[in-house]
Amino acid sequence: MDLWLKAGAQDLSCMVQAEWKTIAGPPERITDVVPELADVLGEEAHEVARCQRVTRLHLRIADTFQPAPCLMWDGALLLDAEQLAPLPRAERLRQLISEIAASGWLRSSASDALDCLVDTGVDERRMNVAQGATLEDRLLRAVGNRVEPLRNALGQSLCTLEFVRQCTPQQLSELVLAQLGPSTLYDLRDTLQAEGLKPPARWNSAPALAFVAAINFPPEFASSAKARRESEESISGPIELQPLHDFQQEVYDGLRSLIASDTQRRRCVISLPTGGGKTRVTVEAAVRLVLAPVGDARCVLWIAQTDELCEQAVQAFRQVWVNLGARRTNLRIVRLWRGNPNPSEQDLDKPVVVVASIQTLNNRFGSADLAWLRKPGLVVVDECHHAITPSYSELLRMLDAEAPHLGVDEKTEPAIVGLSATPFRTVDDESQRLARRFGGRWLPSDQERLYERLLAQGVLARAQYESLDSGVDLTQDELARLGRLKEPWEGLDFKNLLDAINQRLAGDAHRNERIVECIESSAAQSILLFTNSVDHANEMSARLNFAGIGAAAVSGSTPSATRRYFLEKFQGGQIRVICNHSVLTTGFDAPKTDMVLIARQVFSQVGYMQMVGRGLRGVKNGGTSTCRIVTVMDNLGRFKDRHPYHYCRDLYADDTSH
Repeated sequence: MDLWLKAGAQDLSCMVQAEWKTIAGPPERITDVVPELADVLGEEAHEVARCQRVTRLHLRIADTFQPAPCLMWDGALLLDAEQLAPLPRAERLRQLISEIAASGWLRSSASDALDCLVDTGVDERRMNVAQGATLEDRLLRAVGNRVEPLRNALGQSLCTLEFVRQCTPQQLSELVLAQLGPSTLYDLRDTLQAEGLKPPARWNSAPALAFVAAINFPPEFASSAKARRESEESISGPIELQPLHDFQQEVYDGLRSLIASDTQRRRCVISLPTGGGKTRVTVEAAVRLVLAPVGDARCVLWIAQTDELCEQAVQAFRQVWVNLGARRTNLRIVRLWRGNPNPSEQDLDKPVVVVASIQTLNNRFGSADLAWLRKPGLVVVDECHHAITPSYSELLRMLDAEAPHLGVDEKTEPAIVGLSATPFRTVDDESQRLARRFGGRWLPSDQERLYERLLAQGVLARAQYESLDSGVDLTQDELARLGRLKEPWEGLDFKNLLDAINQRLAGDAHRNERIVECIESSAAQSILLFTNSVDHANEMSARLNFAGIGAAAVSGSTPSATRRYFLEKFQGGQIRVICNHSVLTTGFDAPKTDMVLIARQVFSQVGYMQMVGRGLRGVKNGGTSTCRIVTVMDNLGRFKDRHPYHYCRDLYADDTSH
């Protein structure tokens, strides 16, 4: 060593030093400060192992400084509690073990000691979490009282917001639970593992249920992002079913004539306002006219766009079959969406309903094991204003429903029924194509007076239209770009411009404050907020929760189990506001909705009407007598004032008699 120093080498003992600001008290036995280490120390080490508490501990190497949560130095373990506290339990233990490994204090290797500490005391740590007074307190304990994992769980778009950065740990825990719902533990599973709670390897399972029970969380928190419903159900047992309204009976009678017809092309559109019961009357017709009677085509293929629409149909068939189905006969209901397997073949003299998403059908309908499904007795296309897209054209072709209908062609296509509150498109020629696709037939026949008739009967709520001045206008550049586009506005250029406008408006703090104030001052208890983007929905939900208003955000990326949880809470009154961008424009039933707040720019009459329709279920159907429809004024009022009847009357015939 002396020769090295004489040759010009520097003394490492001078170059490398442990330094700290203050010493907190006298040296202590290491097992008194970190009791967990008692399980891995040798017998002699229990008496000789000492640690010293210090502050601002760092390792100085020449002129550089490296923060250090703990260091072995001069035979003692230096501990900086402020640096250790933010670390996950597993990382704290790793650093402690790595520092004392060379001291001879461990009774085994460092890796064995670390494995031992990670696996012991799980029950005690879980019990400590379970003893939290509230769910928010239990979540804080589960993440080691650290805020960083909670902020990260909210996602980048939220955790950078000023009000989120200023949240106390308790407020942050409340916000995470409000935003993530039953997905919270699944999303934080790596943190729970690092804190030594040993979460389950598989969620949505018996071990997952046992885990959430052990830490005193509700059972729904055992769900995973990939949880899905069973692919099939067998239905039996009676429950009360209200009789059809008179206008629904008219629709039923029209469907009976259509299905009984021996013509080759049997198609129509059922158009009732949202809340008018399109699904209910169509399901009853399907049960009584196709599924219950003895025959060789007791199969209904029900096609929809979204999970909510598909599940709505499943539940409608469940309710109607137990009241009106064939006696001593089970109805097989198949869920063919979201990764569910292809159903096994069934003889069509036994009743079966296959509820499928158009996406799944397009991907699978050509497979041999679904050949039996190509001869249904009835095909129903929900939200049929989408039905002129190539995906539906291909499906109809595979059902032999798009072949030329010449006299020499003996094929008879199945009855095909479309459902829509808005059976038209933004562009006139597309609306004409849509009408032709469904034979130009429209039920019920008296559409002109239908809306007032349903209002008078209490089937629909009366809309009270209001505007909200956001204080924000479109920029001159945005108006100029709109002016350069050819009307009707459509296509990729318009979509990109509209998305850019919505993104800009979503980031306007004053506008967001006005939206929150509107909700705070409202007496409405069930509010649907249509936001400018998915990120905007998350932000508005967070802002509302921070303001003490129960809210949740749902989007297409929200896990199914979490989305169902939030929507059930909303329907049950435990959540006051649901924020969403577009997923709840169709297939969502919350009868008590008494306010629809439309914050995003919408230039489509169809899209606007679908949002408005979410709040129009009347008292007769379990809804409300009135509903506030509040539109943020930066939408510029660019909606045609024509009632849909006047637009559609030249596209569809008055009846289905021809």
